[in-house]
Amino acid sequence: MKILVITQYYWPENSRVTDIAESLQKEGNEVTVLTGLPNYPQGYIYEGYKKGENRIQEHNGVHIVRAKLIERRRDTLHRLLNYYSFPHYASKLAKKLPDDFDVVLAVEESPIMLVKPAIVYAKKYKKPLIMYEMDLWPESLLAGGVTKKSFIYKHYKKVSAKIYSQFDKIIVSTKEHIPYIKELPGCKDLDIEYLAQYADTIFEESEFGGEDNGVVDLMFAGNIGKAQSVDTIIRAAALLKEKPGFKFHIVGSGSELENIKKLATELKTDNVAFYGQRPLEDMPGLYKIADLMLVTLEDKPYANMTIPGKVQTYMAVRKPIIGAINGSCANFIKNNNVGFACPSGDSESLANLIKNLNLKELQVIGEHSKNVYFDKYSKSIFMNKLISTLESMKK
Repeated sequence: MKILVITQYYWPENSRVTDIAESLQKEGNEVTVLTGLPNYPQGYIYEGYKKGENRIQEHNGVHIVRAKLIERRRDTLHRLLNYYSFPHYASKLAKKLPDDFDVVLAVEESPIMLVKPAIVYAKKYKKPLIMYEMDLWPESLLAGGVTKKSFIYKHYKKVSAKIYSQFDKIIVSTKEHIPYIKELPGCKDLDIEYLAQYADTIFEESEFGGEDNGVVDLMFAGNIGKAQSVDTIIRAAALLKEKPGFKFHIVGSGSELENIKKLATELKTDNVAFYGQRPLEDMPGLYKIADLMLVTLEDKPYANMTIPGKVQTYMAVRKPIIGAINGSCANFIKNNNVGFACPSGDSESLANLIKNLNLKELQVIGEHSKNVYFDKYSKSIFMNKLISTLESMKK
């Protein structure tokens, strides 16, 4: 197949889509990615991509075409300009692409408008249009403090419904997203199926046994925004700071990182270490530090319908999981017997869970977690289903 993948975020940015596109290529497909200029998460366009540089590239067999955009920087205005500039310029570029692609795969990350270039191309050349949905809209707006009664939410509910309704097929990353999308105006009869996220190849192929150093090392890895509720971890760490034998490792960056660091300082949590944003290739070495992994989300309807992709990654690297989460993610952890969960935002319950850990039990859970991952959620399972779906849509 000749596949056109459309996504704003791609290599050299740390993007899951890179692994998906390269895996499609390795399976014998011819893949072109229409994307933007790399500027995430730092907010500034990377060196080597300014002034018209590297607008056309080849990387690991994938042909990459880059549309210009306004860098997101660190303020709200530039972030909005970034969100709207990519679909604007990429849509113009999409019209100039060859007309011989068999299918168009749009990877939907926030905000939903980023998939518009895929719609433009598919309509012009009458091609099958598939979305892989990784962020639920407009529900994800609630994570930023927007209310359902607000004009912004109501506006993007209409925008989201219109965008979803133009796809021939939608693949969702969480089962609970299916009824939500179908309840949007004009979306009742959409063809939607569930396909869980998987761990990147680098995690499936490495060994990640925890180091026996006499300390229980707990790690959070990923975006640090308001929705991730990392403050719950810091408050739990503060409750345990007088109890020796526990160390918390926070890997990642995001809009709330400085606030989280400030909170850690205020609570005098010398049992917490921050590592900042790290490239994907550094993660295997960091994961080896951990005895178990942490996942936290705020208690909001959107968050309660989300299973972060990091959960499957934690499983692949043989780590038990402790979550301060509700809804879909809590049920996922419990139903697969891969760890423990307490309510979102409940730092006291999280601290109690950690305090009562049994290391021998954790080792058993870790082995079970890895087995469940490869039985049900592995990359090969994901890619086989995705390719089968794309083949079935090809005209």
